[in-house]
Amino acid sequence: MLLRLSIVFVLLAIVLVAPFALRPDPEAGGISMSSAERIVIITPHNESIQAEFGRAFVKHVKELDGREVFVDWRQPGGTSEIARFLKSEYTARFENLWKAKTGLPFSSAVRNGFQNAKLGEAVEQVTQQGLVDDRTLLNSATEEERAEAARAMFLQSEIGVGIDLFFGGGAYDFSKQAAAGNLVGKNGSGEYGPGALAEAHPEWFSDAIMPEEVSGEPFRDSEYRWVGTVLSSFGVCYNTDVLARLGMEKGLQRWDDLADPRLAGQVALADPTKSGSTTKAFEMLIQERIQRIQAKGVPEEEAVRTGWDEAMQLILKISANSRYFTDSAAKVPRDVALGDAAAGMCIDFYGRTFNELFQDEEGHSHVQFVMPRAGTSIGADPIGMLRGAPNPELAHLFVKFVLSPEGQKLWNFRPGSEGGPKRFALRRPPIRKDFYTEQNRPFQTDPDVNPYEIAKGFTYHPEWTGSLFASLRFVIKCACIDPHEEQKAAWKALINAGMPEKELAGFEDVSRISYEAVLETIAPALAKKDKVTEIQLARELSKDFRDRYHRIAEEVKNGAE
Repeated sequence: MLLRLSIVFVLLAIVLVAPFALRPDPEAGGISMSSAERIVIITPHNESIQAEFGRAFVKHVKELDGREVFVDWRQPGGTSEIARFLKSEYTARFENLWKAKTGLPFSSAVRNGFQNAKLGEAVEQVTQQGLVDDRTLLNSATEEERAEAARAMFLQSEIGVGIDLFFGGGAYDFSKQAAAGNLVGKNGSGEYGPGALAEAHPEWFSDAIMPEEVSGEPFRDSEYRWVGTVLSSFGVCYNTDVLARLGMEKGLQRWDDLADPRLAGQVALADPTKSGSTTKAFEMLIQERIQRIQAKGVPEEEAVRTGWDEAMQLILKISANSRYFTDSAAKVPRDVALGDAAAGMCIDFYGRTFNELFQDEEGHSHVQFVMPRAGTSIGADPIGMLRGAPNPELAHLFVKFVLSPEGQKLWNFRPGSEGGPKRFALRRPPIRKDFYTEQNRPFQTDPDVNPYEIAKGFTYHPEWTGSLFASLRFVIKCACIDPHEEQKAAWKALINAGMPEKELAGFEDVSRISYEAVLETIAPALAKKDKVTEIQLARELSKDFRDRYHRIAEEVKNGAE
């Protein structure tokens, strides 16, 4: 009863205090927009990060040369929503350019071709042929040649979408944007952008400060179309009070622990089709299982195949334990903290933030975060300049500030400390190696967290699962999210019946989403970029799993009778 009352008071306090705590900071761009230069940044980052970096950058530019700056943050959702927004906006702008320059219709071949990275080799050839600028040649060209010309035209253009920077997300999402041509290393003049910054400060991008990759994870694009700014890892957050009530006093240590039947209805998960960080967490689970099998002396090819399949079985059980798949990754640790869920998968800074929020006077917290032993790598959270950035000089300054020693302090210094954030502890590990010094330790919110040391216990192998990121999202949607109610019902029936062998084997059947099935059927279908084909496959696969879960529940019920 006391715990319930405490939760009610905490929620009431949040409702009353939040409007004041999150009100615009006058130092974070609260000046008149008409009198200031504007920089537009699209981001999935939360309001705390926006507030602290906005305030600090405005102050930085003011001290640098007396200019007033307004930071215009845009947050349409997570990285998936941002990707859809950018695709839509660049498509609309390029359609206008194509029609104006060629007088030709914006055909499906042109629409699909102008952002197709696979046409890269043909760009130079069609440019040399003069196909891009010659209307006569284009009129007689094939659709394939027009697609190649569209790609060349887009990469040579400075069309923009009114946004300067894309800030925050995962390396996978930024790599996709770079490949599409939406991110650039330098603007048209060559003066501004991450690539220009790397030329001006090559020492920053050395192995001693910001390496190109660590433990298999890329920390920047080879052409500097995106660069990492801060690091993240993935793990499990859990509520010690709820776990104790379930008889799990020892807590959770591995990804496997989330499949414990005692957690049925008690796991919080974010939707990987909406959250890149959640997809990455699931990928870490798969990689951990592959490495565990390989450590037993199993050949790599067999370990990858077997590890993927075993991980799919584990994901099915974790999903069956889950209460929901939320659109908001931040909801997972919040619900765990409030006791609405016992555990969940989340990114490290979410877990650490809620651990701190619920600490008592003695420093104890019922919210814990654990990185699974040898079960996660560290990844970079990037920034990149968008093609056609309206204010490339200011965008350049922002990237430089974020990567500078001063900007890096905002990620992990305590609020109020010299050089630290003003109001919010961001609890994130900076990307610069030279940040982790004895001089900085007294001011850090997490002085014992050095991601470069953590990375030594795990190596990410992109060749195993990196190309299957989209496929992973797809199979989780079809096998877990779409038929979630039927899946939970089947799992509950299995638990109540003592896990009968035959029906459990049916639940664990992953032949439709096995490594071979993904390579031979699912990945090729998704690669076609044909929405009709994708939807048909999704319907078929979802129906197959929904029917199976329903059949298992009925078989268990009939067996019990």
